[in-house]
Amino acid sequence: MSMQPLKAPRLKRFLPLGIAALLSAALLTSCGNNANNSPAAGNSTEKAGSETVPSDNAAKAEKISYRLGDIINQEQVNNFNPYLKTGNYRPLFDYVYDSLFYFNPVKGELINRLATDGGTWSADGKTFTVKLNTAAKWHDGQPFTADDVVYTFQALKDHPVLDSYQLWSDTRLSKVTASGADTVVFELNGTFPSLPNYLSTVYIVPKHVFEKENPETFLNKTPIGTGAFAFKSINESAVLLAANADYFLGAPKISELVLQRFKDSPAITLSLQKGEIQGTTGTIAMPSLPKLLENKDNKLQQFPGLSTFAVIINNDKPGLKDPAVRKAIQQAINRQEIVDKGEMGAATLGNPGFLSQGFGSLVDADLQKSPSAQFSIEQANKTLSDAGYKKNGKGIYEKDGVKLSFVYYMAANAPAQNKEGTMITDWLKQAGIETSIKLVTWPELTSLATAGNYDLVQNGITVPPDPQAALEVFHSKMTAPIGKNAPGLNWERFKDAQVDQWLDQASAAGADQRAELYKKVQDRIAELAPIVTLYSTGKTPYSETAFTGYDTSVPATSVISLAKVTKK
Repeated sequence: MSMQPLKAPRLKRFLPLGIAALLSAALLTSCGNNANNSPAAGNSTEKAGSETVPSDNAAKAEKISYRLGDIINQEQVNNFNPYLKTGNYRPLFDYVYDSLFYFNPVKGELINRLATDGGTWSADGKTFTVKLNTAAKWHDGQPFTADDVVYTFQALKDHPVLDSYQLWSDTRLSKVTASGADTVVFELNGTFPSLPNYLSTVYIVPKHVFEKENPETFLNKTPIGTGAFAFKSINESAVLLAANADYFLGAPKISELVLQRFKDSPAITLSLQKGEIQGTTGTIAMPSLPKLLENKDNKLQQFPGLSTFAVIINNDKPGLKDPAVRKAIQQAINRQEIVDKGEMGAATLGNPGFLSQGFGSLVDADLQKSPSAQFSIEQANKTLSDAGYKKNGKGIYEKDGVKLSFVYYMAANAPAQNKEGTMITDWLKQAGIETSIKLVTWPELTSLATAGNYDLVQNGITVPPDPQAALEVFHSKMTAPIGKNAPGLNWERFKDAQVDQWLDQASAAGADQRAELYKKVQDRIAELAPIVTLYSTGKTPYSETAFTGYDTSVPATSVISLAKVTKK
């Protein structure tokens, strides 16, 4: 079959000068237990979707399957609705759907997808116009138009619970309209220069499918997108995607993408070593990394990230409401040792002010050297003593009837995470803070954090590709009372009027003023310690044993790269 070459996407550099590459949604984690690493063949237990996407020529060609391994639990395949944040396997959406722009974490750039160019701002900065690539069409053959984009964003307005990044807040979007079939106009209540960055976080859905459903509850079992791969079927071993031979940016050179389902990362890593899979979205067992890289064909692509692993603290819980307690927790954790021993050195030390190191000059680098942020069990004890806490007979600090004893949640079957959690809870014990460890699944960790039903959670927070969005993790508008799901990523239940004011000012400020305000926010976060950042990470393990042609200017297993790989 003669394949159309992938068209080179136009790039638009959008981050301030000096900002390094950031992470895509994939996290590098590690888990334990035996995996189901059987091949994807077998009886389908959940058959769905049309298989008419490949052309007749594609059907006659040699079948070339690329196998991508990841931990995909049953609770992650309950729905394929990109509006929903839980109950689905989110990396799937990058292969099936397109957004207007794709954020490239390797170079810190936006790449045009459904948009034909970088968009145009009005003179007053309150209108943003995007031209669409109407060569795109939905996997069921229906045309893609501006109405699909308008519907996608209007649904976020009509269903605020789905608007995780508050795009329809009072200072942001006021209206999204179509101008003909190929143009969308975004009107704003005020200036919001970060809008293009946020547009990369929203997958465009087909109006003709979703308008018949409630997007808050629609399970979307047969997803239809415009992406390079179309949903084919799912079974107990894998999610099967067929190459979209009519993809508007050029047909993939492989005929099938198999998302191989595993239960833990050691099995993924072993399967990658054996050549049974060709890559992962980032999940491998870190202790096995040196062994994996002994084979020169196995690669580990590294870049700074949008995902920050942390000890997330519930600022609304007794004891943890006190900044002194949170500060002591921060001082009692040796973050550098977590990176060196837990992550085998393959991670970037977290910024005490939370903003990922990948944001370059916007990061307050002085915070890493701040005496109050250094690891010191002695200082942690002093911080608590100075705040009026006294140790009881068991060596645990108490004050006003509140004992510093907390439940510490972390992922089950995650060797590196479990090792790191054990190190952390041992240090906390030396600082007079008692913890009881509770192991749950990764989705359960996110659910607990979102609803605030926890004391301490060891988990990652992945932010949009924008420094404003990253720091708005700590804006009070992004949280909710315990027991109610937070509308944003402020799982800490942190509220501070000064942080809110600075972030609101930065949202509409010029570049220089924003940089100044962002540093003030970081300093305040480091001081009040609503979270303990451990490390940020962006990694893509892949193999060149059987395939070649990876595009490492983007993540090697991203949709852009996998549309180019060919069998050796």
